[in-house]
Amino acid sequence: MRFKWMIRRVFVIFLVFLSAFYFFSTVIKGENEIEMDYADDFDAEKNEIFVKNYLKLMQMGRAPARPVVEKKSIVEENYWCFLSKPKRIHSSRNWLKMAGIEMFSAYFDDRNNSLFPENSAVQILVMSNHSIESKIDIFCNIFTRKSYSTVKGFIREIWQTGWDPRDSFQVPSLITCPIPKRIDESDELFVSLSRNKCKQTDDSMKVIMKSKGDKEKKEVAVCVKGLDYQEEIGERLLEWIEMQYLFGADTISIYHFHLTNSTHRVLDYYKSKRNLKVIPISLPSGNPNIPIERSQFLKTNRPQKRRHELIPYNDCFYTHIHTHRYVLIIDIDEVIVPIEHDNYGDLLRNFESKTSGFRLSSISSRNVFKFPSNFTLFPHYHYMISNKKRSKKTSPKGEYGKSFSSTSTVATVFNHFALHKLSPAVLKSQYFSSSEAVKLHYKSECPWESKNECHQLQFDVKDDTSLDEFEEKLRKRVDDVVMELGFK
Repeated sequence: MRFKWMIRRVFVIFLVFLSAFYFFSTVIKGENEIEMDYADDFDAEKNEIFVKNYLKLMQMGRAPARPVVEKKSIVEENYWCFLSKPKRIHSSRNWLKMAGIEMFSAYFDDRNNSLFPENSAVQILVMSNHSIESKIDIFCNIFTRKSYSTVKGFIREIWQTGWDPRDSFQVPSLITCPIPKRIDESDELFVSLSRNKCKQTDDSMKVIMKSKGDKEKKEVAVCVKGLDYQEEIGERLLEWIEMQYLFGADTISIYHFHLTNSTHRVLDYYKSKRNLKVIPISLPSGNPNIPIERSQFLKTNRPQKRRHELIPYNDCFYTHIHTHRYVLIIDIDEVIVPIEHDNYGDLLRNFESKTSGFRLSSISSRNVFKFPSNFTLFPHYHYMISNKKRSKKTSPKGEYGKSFSSTSTVATVFNHFALHKLSPAVLKSQYFSSSEAVKLHYKSECPWESKNECHQLQFDVKDDTSLDEFEEKLRKRVDDVVMELGFK
């Protein structure tokens, strides 16, 4: 008899538990359905006050800066979510709006790091209306073929307040989603974002995974921001591409908004003959994407353009974290020339040998300007090697430099150097000496940032011999391609 009563009590308790669970899960689900995601509640007046105060602190040398190295965080996993597999899976590099945030791409990352040192992660590149770092909570729903996990994500803004404290723009960020151990062996992942725990979503983004096999990393991958040219640049681009391969780049990734058919003809040639990737991109919602309107927008909204550029830069960086030792982010009017070595690989290994025992984040080359010479006639496809003059002045460190960023120590990159680091024991950006490398910057006119010294930069010049050693070989390579494409 007592045994029967005990069975009944257990059964009643079980029913009560199920009823309570159903009630709370229904309430949670209902709340999630009616609770809005991240909303744009930007206050222009408050931001203006913040900017004024921040600029005053900068003048006094007391302006705070966001950390670029993160302390250890615990993995916050929610075990009481009951989600079904999303109905739609979108590919990376296509904007997908979730939780009020624009997702661009998602990557699997198993590198050692200080943030979640015991876990691999999904790294998601996003744009948001204004800053969201430290302002909102974000949750990542990570799915495999048979399982899923909901974890709290960690947001890092890929923009330092000191560069421009205004928060009236769309801002790029990296969301790091730790992968629980029980699903980190999966060879296929897709992820969605929500502002609420356990919120069901119909859409998700496929995570770009690490390729199988322990392949030795190659030396350098070159990344170019989203090009937007209504005019023809194919012949100039041809010479620049050959120069990158001559100096030892293994692969080049060129992101673009709009290019002419003739320019695409050059790129298609290198796609078929060499390891060149051409990646079309667009702007996230809230921006124009009709080609002419977008081109005008990018030209007239420089602060927003600089923020948009950080998405393809970091997307390209994450594309190569498992395949290359360094990523070089550079523009098509720039070239880093090794002086004491024949290629980038030897240049980098020599620098590493002199900093043995230290972990490097990025290695930068200082800038010199090269303006058009009125005394030299040259075809477009020999523009760089025919221009024999350069400014005497070398730009100071931190101005116009471009860097090789290490894929083993860096979490995010900026235009000119590595930004967030994976762990504390990593040096800030280092510099090649002038005898090791120089960055030639070909400009048609003096940049507005240097307007106070334009006369000196344009007219106080000297002979440039940095490319002399490579000139014969480069001319032949360019001429061969020009003949093959029928440009002559």
